[in-house]
Amino acid sequence: MSYWEHYKGILTKVERLENESLEDQCKRLLEKEMSREVFLPDYYDSYAEMLVNEFYEEYYVYNGILYLMYREFIDSDGDIFNANEGENGVINFEVRYWNGGCGFNEAIERAIKNIK
Repeated sequence: MSYWEHYKGILTKVERLENESLEDQCKRLLEKEMSREVFLPDYYDSYAEMLVNEFYEEYYVYNGILYLMYREFIDSDGDIFNANEGENGVINFEVRYWNGGCGFNEAIERAIKNIK
């Protein structure tokens, strides 16, 4: 059953180790989160895609940078897709959407496209 979802929160950059690529960073975090060595399954194109899918609504990749999400649920009506860049590269967001029409990551993507 579909229903309205409304969240407000921030995306904070996850710091990379020196000379670490996004792929290496995502693999390292997957191994840390899963407490084991991780290999890329055939159904994922990258470790970034795997991290975002396996830890849905916790991590998000934007412009080649990995972000960790902090959010709170808010009860209200109507679609909202807002985002703005704050200090230190933090992205503030507020999304409200009918979850039968899109998912959380799609809502974040729409909000980020509205950054001016």
